[in-house]
Amino acid sequence: MPEQVVCSKCGGQMERGGIRGDSSLIWGHVKESSIFGVKAVQMVGPMYSVEAHRCEKCGYIELYAINQQGK
Repeated sequence: MPEQVVCSKCGGQMERGGIRGDSSLIWGHVKESSIFGVKAVQMVGPMYSVEAHRCEKCGYIELYAINQQGK
């Protein structure tokens, strides 16, 4: 059975979900550079899968970085 997450704002029950219908978000550091005047942005490690939870009572959303990628 999945662990129940409690809202840190109101104590309500949190439900697991995703952002914009995507349940496979990735978190990592952003590295910006400029090549021939064109701005380039890339993600650099370590990177983690992101899990979203929304409070059923107040609507507060928390994101959790879990499962380091590339281990």
